[in-house]
Amino acid sequence: MQPGSVVPLYYSEFRVLLSFVISALGAYVALVAASRIRDEDGRISLGYLSVSALALGGIGIWGMHFIGMAAQRMPFPVSYSLWPTLGSLVLAVVVSGAALWFVARAPYRNILQCTIAGVGAGLGVAGMHYLGMSAVRTQAYFEWDTTIIALSVLIAIVAASVALWLAFHLETSLQRALAALVMAVAVCGMHYTGMRAGTIICTAETRAQVSLRLGGDTLPYGVFAIACVVLLGMAFLLYRTSRRRRERMAARLDALMRQRAGHV
Repeated sequence: MQPGSVVPLYYSEFRVLLSFVISALGAYVALVAASRIRDEDGRISLGYLSVSALALGGIGIWGMHFIGMAAQRMPFPVSYSLWPTLGSLVLAVVVSGAALWFVARAPYRNILQCTIAGVGAGLGVAGMHYLGMSAVRTQAYFEWDTTIIALSVLIAIVAASVALWLAFHLETSLQRALAALVMAVAVCGMHYTGMRAGTIICTAETRAQVSLRLGGDTLPYGVFAIACVVLLGMAFLLYRTSRRRRERMAARLDALMRQRAGHV
């Protein structure tokens, strides 16, 4: 392309679908883990909190973001600077964990609490998105539309608030599966709205060289593969801890029944 040309916004349908699938899978695992953050004694389980934060922030949001970034068809090679990429991952996980903790610590999770946490989480997710965008290294630069940026931030806040409410108000697996699909639609909506906010202008010069980069062609498949392995590990962990939790509750109930029988 000639310098100064606008790069058209075209997407690979397969990679867009891939980004949605990984977002939905991450959201589902996060919802399952979030329902168990408070244990039977009312204490916050750091294990379940960590799993939920990693699944939601690290896979459902961050993984979706970089697969979605790679979904755009570019006429020249694209790579990603390592440190902003890793920084965006840390930001997504930390913000998700903080928001989940804020809501989980209260005995009653009302709309106000979810909204307060959702505002913080939404701003963090938007920050993760644009920090991840800053990691792009290619023969082009971005011209930003502040109105669409504001719209993407608003979508992130609404999506985060809804996600937090769903995380603590669902009971069945079917409800969580449907909610995970809704969350994936919201996360993808924020991401692709944010992508629309940046007009890509071709330039003859590449950006400053950096020593550590991630390849743009292989990154989405690497992220997807790693995310699937992590999700399987999380699912196994959730299954084991859930079984142990049921066994402890059954043992407590049995001990209580024996104690009552002894008093009769």
